[in-house]
Amino acid sequence: MSDKRSLSRRDFLRTTAFSAVGLALAACAAPAAPAPAAAPAAGEAAPAATAAPVAAEKVQVRFHARIGAQEDALYDMMMPKFMEENPNIEIVRESFPGADFVTKVSTMMAGGTLGDAMWSALGGATIYFHYAQNIIAPLDDLVAAQAVDLSQWYEGCLNAITIEGSLLGIPFKAHPGWGATYYNASAYAEVGLAEPTADWTLDDQIEYAMKLHKTEGDQVVRFGYLPGGLENAWKALLCVTRAYGGQLLNEDGTQFLLMEDAARQAIQYTWDMHNVHNVAPKPDQILGSVGEMWIAGALAMNTAGTFRSNADAAIGDTFDWMAVGNAKGPAGVGGSDYEVDAFCVTSASQHPTEAFQWVQYLTSQESGVQLGLIGGTIGGRPDVYGDERLLAFPFRRVFKDLMDNAQPSRLVGNWRQGEAEGVLAQMCQPLWAGTEEPTDEYISSIATAVQDVLNKPRP
Repeated sequence: MSDKRSLSRRDFLRTTAFSAVGLALAACAAPAAPAPAAAPAAGEAAPAATAAPVAAEKVQVRFHARIGAQEDALYDMMMPKFMEENPNIEIVRESFPGADFVTKVSTMMAGGTLGDAMWSALGGATIYFHYAQNIIAPLDDLVAAQAVDLSQWYEGCLNAITIEGSLLGIPFKAHPGWGATYYNASAYAEVGLAEPTADWTLDDQIEYAMKLHKTEGDQVVRFGYLPGGLENAWKALLCVTRAYGGQLLNEDGTQFLLMEDAARQAIQYTWDMHNVHNVAPKPDQILGSVGEMWIAGALAMNTAGTFRSNADAAIGDTFDWMAVGNAKGPAGVGGSDYEVDAFCVTSASQHPTEAFQWVQYLTSQESGVQLGLIGGTIGGRPDVYGDERLLAFPFRRVFKDLMDNAQPSRLVGNWRQGEAEGVLAQMCQPLWAGTEEPTDEYISSIATAVQDVLNKPRP
């Protein structure tokens, strides 16, 4: 990035690591021995013995977390602080890989070993599945009993994880979907091109991509632009479809709208980038991963979620980069939607009140800000996105504007979101590879295959 930071991420992590260790040591230190009682004076009766105070029994709250470097660093920081502030509660963390998480908690639920609080997410309709399987409990009664002010979190995030009138969790991390385009500012300077502004258009994006595309002989050394479809066809096409004024799903998520004009235009626009303008790599031209190509400077622009900002440390001084909202289409928007990770109270919890205290702590302003200072997606709260500690990072200002204006999420009505996304991604690969064209026949075949998923019963 062009702007330098007053506190490096390495310095921050060193400071917080020492703080966390200090708290842990303080919590574990043996208490000072009490001064011995004075002996009674001659002739005086010894004082009556008093009963020793009975220590309150600690409540153990087990919480199931998804393994991740950012999250793990936060838990290591926040757990000792929470237990110091709440000495009657012991937090026990049990972490599982993301790929195994759903299976693991389902197995624990069936075996009667599920804990008290747990991670879940809107992505793939995971939180809806957890609700359908009675793994998590609605929070409405706990919110009312503890008079929690829900306006602390983005309304769109809360709406996204509310089903059938029940709030299923509290937003832990959130971002505006695949609403951002990252660009190599050094490449823009190299070709004498002004950097994109918040009002740039899809036509501008084509023009810029063609100017930024760089070859040496027959070898492409820098692709002008990579749409997000190679990484996440659903999320990326959703944004472009909304830029053209449409939706991928109807309001209740029962109909897939790929054959409507806006979605067809979104596919055509993406296909053209790969196969007409030839500024986007085809699937077989991706070396390693999209993230690795971005870090190597092989992509002048790419569309992604806020997670792409994690590459900052790896990029270092190789080139300057920045982010901007997606190029706007005829609808006057670049397209976005709320993505939410949440923490929930399990239906099996014997200590729901204490579990909910921990959930609130993990979803507090301070927790959300620390997520950002560690690096990556931050808490789903306006007071996190607007915190001056984060706004010191220039790209965070862009994310704040995107989050403040994000469009509502829409998921498939039968909660088989992951399955529907998988079918779309698989059938779009031949388009991006250029082995299929976006004909009525082929697009109809995609629409039919995804609609078949939507027609299935809820899991």
